[in-house]
This record gives sequence, C-alpha cells and structure tokens, in this order.
Amino acid sequence: MMSFLDRAPRWRLVLALLLLNGLLLTPELPWAGFPPRHWIALEAPLVVGLLALLPPAPWRRWIAGLIALLALVIVLGAAGDALTQTMQGRSLNLYTDIKLIPILIELVVTNLGLPLAIAGLLVIGLALLALGLVLTKLLQGFHGRNTSRGFALLLILLGGAGLARIDAMNRDETTGLTARIGHPAVSFVTFEWQRAQETRQAMAAFGRQLYEDDHAYARPDGQPLPGLADTDVILGFIESYGVAAIERAPFEAEIRPRLSKVESQLADAGLSVVTGRVTAATLGGQSWLNHATFTSGLPVTSQLRFELMINSPHSTLIDDFQATGHDAVALMPGITREWPEGGLYGYDDIHTSDSMGYRGPAMGWASMPDQFTWQRVEDYVLSRHDGPTFTELATLSSHAPWSPVIDVIDDWTSIGDGRVFDRWEGAGEDYATLWQDTAAMRRNYAPAIDYALQAASGFARRYLGQDSSGNRTLLMVLGDHQAAPAIIGDNPGRDVPLHVISDDPTLLRGFIDNGFRPGMFPPGPDAAIPMEGMRGLLHRLYGNLTPDETAPTSGYGS
Repeated sequence: MMSFLDRAPRWRLVLALLLLNGLLLTPELPWAGFPPRHWIALEAPLVVGLLALLPPAPWRRWIAGLIALLALVIVLGAAGDALTQTMQGRSLNLYTDIKLIPILIELVVTNLGLPLAIAGLLVIGLALLALGLVLTKLLQGFHGRNTSRGFALLLILLGGAGLARIDAMNRDETTGLTARIGHPAVSFVTFEWQRAQETRQAMAAFGRQLYEDDHAYARPDGQPLPGLADTDVILGFIESYGVAAIERAPFEAEIRPRLSKVESQLADAGLSVVTGRVTAATLGGQSWLNHATFTSGLPVTSQLRFELMINSPHSTLIDDFQATGHDAVALMPGITREWPEGGLYGYDDIHTSDSMGYRGPAMGWASMPDQFTWQRVEDYVLSRHDGPTFTELATLSSHAPWSPVIDVIDDWTSIGDGRVFDRWEGAGEDYATLWQDTAAMRRNYAPAIDYALQAASGFARRYLGQDSSGNRTLLMVLGDHQAAPAIIGDNPGRDVPLHVISDDPTLLRGFIDNGFRPGMFPPGPDAAIPMEGMRGLLHRLYGNLTPDETAPTSGYGS
C-alpha cells in the first residue's frame, strides 16, 4: 500500500486531505456533544494546498509533524469536551481543567485497576501515535515537484477564500453553502483562547476578592454564630443527590415515597424538618468544590479557585464555629491519602478512610457504607465532646456507579468496627464493568440514593436530641451535586435538596422565611439559593449580621 502511494503522490494528497479534514471536524461530531454541522473543514484544503507548493526538503518533515500534532491536539480537546459534557454538563475549559488530569488518572486507576488502566492508556496512546505517524507520512508524500501547481492553488483558494468569507456567508440566510463547510479548528482554538483570557481575568478578580472580601464574616479568624452557641451542628453531604432524583423519571418513583416516609418517621421521633433548594457550584462531580463553596461563602467553581481559596487567609464556617466555641471535626471516608487541605481548613480533628476504624469490606467504589460513617458521628464526635461541636462529613454509598446497594441495619449498636457488613462482601456488579454500562448505572442510581436517605434519617432519629451536656442539634443534609447528565438526562441544572433537621423547632423558623418549606420536599426553582449564599444565611439566622452584610457573592464564569 505505501509503495503504491510512494509512486502516486496525488493519492497521498487526497488521503491526507480526507484524514486531516476528518480530524479537524471532531469538535463538531455527535460524540463531542455537538450536531454534525459541516462536511468540510476549510483549514484542511488550505493547509494541504500550501504544503503542495513547498519544495521537498528535510525541514518539511517537521512541518508535517507539527500539523499532525496540532490535529491530534484538536482531537484530544474534542474528546475532553465530550467527556466534560457527558459527566458535568458543561464544556471543557482548558485554562482551569488542565489541573484535573491527575485527578482523572487517579479516578481511572481506582475504577479499572492499575493493570487495566495502564493497558487502556497505552492503547489510546498508541492509537494516537499511529494516527499521527500516518498523517505525517501522508503529508510528506507530496510537494511542489510532484503535484500540480494548479490543483494546489485551487485548494488554497477554496480554503483561504472560504475562511475569509465564511462569517459573511453565515449571515446570509439565502445560501445553503455554510451547511456544508466551516472552520471548526479555527473556531475551537479561538474560543479556547478567548475563554482563557476571560478566565484569567475572572481568576484575578477572584484572587483579589479573597483578600478584599467586605463581608463581615470574611475576616481570617471567623465570625461567631451566637444563636448556635449551645448547639451541635452537623453538615452532611450526600454524594450525587440532586433534585433530579426527586423530580425526574424514573428516579422519582422510588425517591418521593422514601421522602414521605422519612418525613413521617422524623415527626414520630419528635424531630422537625424543613427543606430548601440550593444551587451547587458544579454538576456531575468535583464534590470538594461544593464543600468549599458552602463553607467559604464564595463560588469555588474550579480547582484553580479552590487552590486560591484554601491557601488564602479567607475564613470559612470552620472558623466561624470555632469562634463560637465549637470543636470542628471532619469525617471524610473518601480521603484515602494525605490530606493537607484539611489542615489548611483548620479542623480540630480529622478522620479520613484510614483513621475511621472500619474493618468491614469495601462496598464497590465506596471505602465504607454510609451507615457506618453516620455512626462515627456519634462515636467520634457527639459522645466524645462535652461542649458544642461542628461536624462536616461526606458520604460515599451514592457515588457512581452506585453498586452494590445494601440494606440499612436495624440495630445500630451492632455496627461496631464495620465487620457486621461482611455479609455483603462481594455483592453487586463489578463496578469497573459498570462504568461501561450506563443503563445499569441508571437502574442503580435511585436505590443508592434511597439507601443514603435511610442511613441519614436513621442517624437523625436515633441520635438527634439533647445530650448529657444539654446541647441541641442542628443537622443539615444536602446533596453535593447532581449526578452526571449521562445518568439523569440533559440540562438538569445544578440544584440539590437541603434538609435541615432539629430537635428544637425554633431553630428552623428562619429557614421558612428564606424560601424553605416544611417537610422533606424541596421548593421549586424560583426558591433556589446559591450554595455560596448558605454561609451568609446561617449568619443572618444565628448571628448578628444583616442581609446586606451577608449577600452571596456571584460568579460562575470559571
């Protein structure tokens, strides 16, 4: 085949044109989240035509290699955008998302195992390398001495004139030509460059805001919440619990009856509950950004913003509760390695996967089931501290791919070190395989949320109430983000439910005045509160600050 092409430079030119055209169209292919708008990428004939005029020379191979490399970068950008669209319902932002590559690699290794992850990455890498080498070889096979100058000029005219006139043709609704031709590569690069500039400016503004925040609670040592001085406060994030689980089929058929039952059970236990609607900072993942958004009162919408925030003197709710007299404790079963961010937050006590004393089996992706994590709130916090405490925890059982789903153990006293969960060892489908089966994950999603709600409400019924020190309890249970659009459907928004439960109904009255409603069902979208507004709301309800002093900071641009 290649010997034939060596004798037929025109065929090499045609094949190079077709291959390059296909690669440059990838940002618009359906799998990249866009409709197939065009058939011809004008950049391809322009580049091939210019190469066809150049004389044969050693430096030509470097030009051909550079063109192939740029084409592969476009393909990788399109693939990254497709993944981001599917998992997080947004387009790729190269300026901020580049920092997520190590996290993505870790996620792949965790879910597929190291051997399979290495094999997969090698296959992808070798495929891209082979594609690049083939394109490079084809681009080297024609030049000014073996190609018709007229044909080369025709390609240049087609590409150059098209690029010069495409915007004008787009504005002319009488021509159908633009339904076939476009400039996807130029559009991709231009869009990313412009957004990088906008993001850089937004990040600079966010950085200044960290040091110039005029909110009364933003001072480095925190702002007290005297209305909660004698109250144990618990902030519990339920993984992937969004309003779509309550409002969209088929999930609502299982979750709405559970919420009704939980509401009744809480009432029977003498507990009051109100529910609000909160707009998270992200969709489909990056839970830690939403934790940071809730506690800081700032829109921490990217990893870059998180790093700026966590390394600044800007205070968080952890500082606020410590200023109120609380011991601040973190229970993070999803943290499986060193966590320097926990020290920067300033918790008094931190428990991660290795220090939570769990001796039971792993539950698929989750290192331990939610019921064990909730029990540790009692074992490691409430029963160990005489004074008021602030506890932040993040559960795992409802993390994708939502397998296995187990039952809640009726006897909480039997949980111990978790070996009671041995009965479910090996249960459920192989979660590495599940990542490739969207339909199976959709089937598991609602049952996993159902279990998470049972575990949280079971903890509330058993342990909320005045303890021996006379402390009241305020429990806030909310989703960290919606599940991925691939699971719950297109355009789900970022809203999550926030359930506030207490043994003292007077603690909940202020929430009703701020758009919450009694019971376990969230209000409609019009009542949604930005997640960065929750710190300010707590200060309005339990502190001495006015609405003007606690207005949320907006900004989802990066």
